[in-house]
Amino acid sequence: MSKQLKESLTVSPFFLLFLIHSTQTGVGLLNFQSSIVKGAGQDAWVSVLVVGLSFHIIIWLMYYLLKKSNNGDLMSLHQQLFGKWIGNVLNIFFYVYMLLVITTIIRSYIAVLITWVFPYFPIWLLSLILLFVITYLVFGGFRVITGICFWGIIIPSILLFTFYFPLKYAYWTNLLPVFNHSIGDFYVSAKNCILMYSGPEFLLIYFPFIKNNQKSQKWAHISQAYTTILYLFITFVSFGYFSHGQLRHITWPTLMMSKIIRYPFIERFEYVYIFLWLLVILPPCCMALWGGFRILKESFKFKSRKSLWFSIIIVHFMVISVKSKLDVERIGTFMTYVTSSFLYFYIPILFLLLLVYQAFKKAGRLGGN
Repeated sequence: MSKQLKESLTVSPFFLLFLIHSTQTGVGLLNFQSSIVKGAGQDAWVSVLVVGLSFHIIIWLMYYLLKKSNNGDLMSLHQQLFGKWIGNVLNIFFYVYMLLVITTIIRSYIAVLITWVFPYFPIWLLSLILLFVITYLVFGGFRVITGICFWGIIIPSILLFTFYFPLKYAYWTNLLPVFNHSIGDFYVSAKNCILMYSGPEFLLIYFPFIKNNQKSQKWAHISQAYTTILYLFITFVSFGYFSHGQLRHITWPTLMMSKIIRYPFIERFEYVYIFLWLLVILPPCCMALWGGFRILKESFKFKSRKSLWFSIIIVHFMVISVKSKLDVERIGTFMTYVTSSFLYFYIPILFLLLLVYQAFKKAGRLGGN
């Protein structure tokens, strides 16, 4: 049975709607269209839908694992199934995954800043500025991070109204013909969708901080459904506005659509997108950094501040080691394989191992009787 922390440290199950959705909408929302179109073309929306639906199964598996975990998190589940030593080794891999997540997000956002706004700014300085903001928020604890997740959805949601402008120039014939691609094409698009949907895996760490977490699953599914609908909407708008040939060669389709927006009081509306997007990347970065030092604290009893600063230093050097645009694409490709392996292979394997563990435990009790 999973552990429930004292009420002063927890948040309402309703906030799962913001905790999960905010960690799924990062920099990928600016450029996912150019990745998914390489497989199924105009039919890539099918892959977006299928992957979104498949995450409901992953969330169900996560909840089953967490409800059976001793402390309600993945760290204690590892030790429960594999013992202390092997369990802690697996926790280290999960810690490295957290660092890779925050490195990928920060470096991708820096790439946007350098390309569109600050072409002569050094990477190390932008990295330090972003990490300073993230660290300041993480020091506030999980409830502060939950607040950032809330506002990281509410404020940027204003930008959804700006899609009215590209909708005026959309050619819906770009979506035709329908269902004229092979299974292999749909698989390529689906594989490129996985990274943009990543984020529910943080639930494996903060589950004990959810009040009445045993009954909170519906909010996780509602959040996932909203994310799927949002990505489908942006996919349809992008495919209607751009041709398939254009999407294959545009790096940031969402930002390119914002360039057509004109107001008397602002000429370059894409700058509004870019700077408001800081609120979009903060939630997953804060959650990954907080999750990283919590893994060290729970697994190895490290002090919170030391493990936090240790994680920040590692992330900074990882970020500045990614120099070129090609390196950014490579780390994105690498994270796609890592995330898909973790969600679609490791989580189901843990589920099967837990079933075996429970069967042996039950048989042992029956044998003892």
